[in-house]
Amino acid sequence: MLLYTLSRAIFYLFNTSYFPGADLFELFLGGLKFDLPAVIYTNGVFILMSLLPITARYNKTYQNVIKWFVYIVNAITLAANLADVIFFRFTSKRTTASIFDEFSHEQNGATLAFRFLFVDYWYMTLIWVALMFLFVKAYSLVDVEKPRRRIKMSSYLMKHVSILLVCGVLIFGGARGGFDGTTRPISLNNAGEFVKKPLEMAIVLNTPFSVLRTLNKKVAKKQEFFTKEQLEEVYSAYHHGVTGKPQKKMNVVTIVIESFGREYVSTLNQNSLDEDYKGYTPFTDSLIQHSRTFANAFANGRKSIDALPSVVASIPAFYSPYVLSHYSTNTINSMASVLDKEGYKTAFFHGAPNGSMGFQAFMNLAGYQEYYGMTEYNNDDDFDGTWGIWDEPFLQFFAETMNTFEEPFHTSLFTLSSHHPFKIPEEYEDRFKGGPLPLNRGTQYTDYALQQFFKTASKMPWFKNTLFVITADHTNQVHYQEYSTSLGLFKVPIIYYAPSDDALVGIDSTVTQQIDIFPTVMDYLGVEQDFVAFGSDAMDSTALHFAVSFIGPNVFQVVEGDYVLGFDGKEVKFMYNFKTDRMQEHDLKNTGLPEEKKLTDLAKGIMQEFSSRAIDNKMTP
Repeated sequence: MLLYTLSRAIFYLFNTSYFPGADLFELFLGGLKFDLPAVIYTNGVFILMSLLPITARYNKTYQNVIKWFVYIVNAITLAANLADVIFFRFTSKRTTASIFDEFSHEQNGATLAFRFLFVDYWYMTLIWVALMFLFVKAYSLVDVEKPRRRIKMSSYLMKHVSILLVCGVLIFGGARGGFDGTTRPISLNNAGEFVKKPLEMAIVLNTPFSVLRTLNKKVAKKQEFFTKEQLEEVYSAYHHGVTGKPQKKMNVVTIVIESFGREYVSTLNQNSLDEDYKGYTPFTDSLIQHSRTFANAFANGRKSIDALPSVVASIPAFYSPYVLSHYSTNTINSMASVLDKEGYKTAFFHGAPNGSMGFQAFMNLAGYQEYYGMTEYNNDDDFDGTWGIWDEPFLQFFAETMNTFEEPFHTSLFTLSSHHPFKIPEEYEDRFKGGPLPLNRGTQYTDYALQQFFKTASKMPWFKNTLFVITADHTNQVHYQEYSTSLGLFKVPIIYYAPSDDALVGIDSTVTQQIDIFPTVMDYLGVEQDFVAFGSDAMDSTALHFAVSFIGPNVFQVVEGDYVLGFDGKEVKFMYNFKTDRMQEHDLKNTGLPEEKKLTDLAKGIMQEFSSRAIDNKMTP
């Protein structure tokens, strides 16, 4: 751990000009959280061999094996950390596992390594030798001695098996990043929790952790389907700000509802499911009557961690969730970062324990000024026993907290109650009967909680000057077969509601998606700033309207017009007319339809633009 901290100090000292105003105490303290799993991962053999309850541990040969394993492994990890002191100046981030692909076909690798080690950056080699010398000396200070008095084997086993079990639990928590049930194994994105600027994540992280946590993660590969000029004709993620239009200084409230699939909303299933289908969202159905609601709206991923990058920053899940990808340390823009420059106060709300799902880290990177979680709610009496605070009280907290904000403000909220194990508060057990799916009762409860939120918010002075955007993080359990197709698995509601805008009403059949929310809101407000977003303005009749998602590990699904097409980067895998063939039973690929080339080119254009911007860290204007 000391070796990693020294490496971090060297990293900072050689690159201080990149980090003006950095809070070194916070960054170095946060770094320990990432050093610990790196140490555990890389020294796992040493740890296990040292803890095995066998007397052979005291054998000199056994200890020599352990010793040389430790020397070699930590010599490699130290070299990786020190190499990034230099590489950072070229890549602006820590090295990830993609380096193995980047240099796999390098013909003069040995020559480059020699030049790096002994010519251009010889001083890094000297630092490595000096630190390894200190490490070896420190290791040699510890002797492993056999107990001097005889111990019964039964007593020995009992004692050392107990030590093994206790250490095993502690190691598990250390490697995972915590013991909390809502904590995922920490990833690169979690470093965002400790920084003020994305670039500072390179100080918090270490290279062994960055490489190990991105192993087996699919990477975007630079594509050259089109020339630069051709690509601009097919697709571009660069958005120019609105000109010649008065700007609206409206509040923006984005609500992402857990597992809120389109299947559960009656209004969006008229004439398509059972004749007597009433759904599970009576309040949402009533709200739709006063909103612009998109009937052909899609999520860009299938996991909760896919949703926030898509909704607030217009970044789709590409091969793997963005927050777990090689590119999660990139500099990005979002609704928060753009509106911050317009004088908005910004905040994110999530009723789970702070840090859960890595949301706090990502929203900090996305530019949100404040975070409100279970800690800020500060009343564990409303804890649901699994995930966090029940939706109804937390949504009330959301409304009341916003009432203390100076306008204009932008907030985002992520609900959690409609999630496995699908519990609802005891007082509503007899009220919400649900349906054929365990999720249905949770959906009814969250819809009711949303109704109570709007009842409270409607009495507040900021309400009429607010644009509300409501969507889901992803779909969930499926009852009707239509929602189990490759397209149905991504169908969610997207609702825009502005109490003061009578023109913002009606059900719209335009194809749209989560990554359209950011550009749609910016254009609606008349923001003049340029920004990068991989979606488009859903309400602009001249814009390109499409939806994208990955199904399986390799197939990129694109929806545009009446068709959905699957493309794996080389060939078309399927194509359906989803309006006339809702069950996707009649494959139209290779039938000569002109739409096939159009959608294939669109898929290629999006893949080329995204991979280029992600790899080159050009996800801002």
